[in-house]
Amino acid sequence: MVRGWTRDRHNRRAAGGSLVPVLGAVLAAVLVAAVALAACGSSGQVPVPSPSALPSGSLGVVTQRDADVTMRGLCEVLAVGASDRDRANALFYDRSHQELHVIAAAAEVRDRPAAGRLLQDMQRVEADLRGHRLPATFGGDVKGLIAASANALAAIGLTAPSCG
Repeated sequence: MVRGWTRDRHNRRAAGGSLVPVLGAVLAAVLVAAVALAACGSSGQVPVPSPSALPSGSLGVVTQRDADVTMRGLCEVLAVGASDRDRANALFYDRSHQELHVIAAAAEVRDRPAAGRLLQDMQRVEADLRGHRLPATFGGDVKGLIAASANALAAIGLTAPSCG
């Protein structure tokens, strides 16, 4: 006869073994099951979706602060008007141009036509600024860019401050 062997294979105590490993395994299984049930349990409430991530596209993230700074820059370009090409050029490229590309890339993910309009209106303003003198249409082109920017920002869930 093999030492410690009994006919009752399930009674480890009768076989001379310890209950500690068995109890430890049972306790661990009960603990895992309790955690799983708590995580999956229903409280009767509809789950609340987590807040969405900041709008972003292939060029990066757009924050509300970025949107505000960009739009204020466009408002300043509009205020300068066609009277000072160099000042309008500096304001546009220093304060708004790069972030407009980031906004367009983020808008493209959610509303491709809005992103396209933003890029088209931006190209008009860029073309106006390339000349030696600003065309008579410059103010209208900047207003169109402001409107397209506001639409693109709305598409990504951000607000555009108005020029005022």
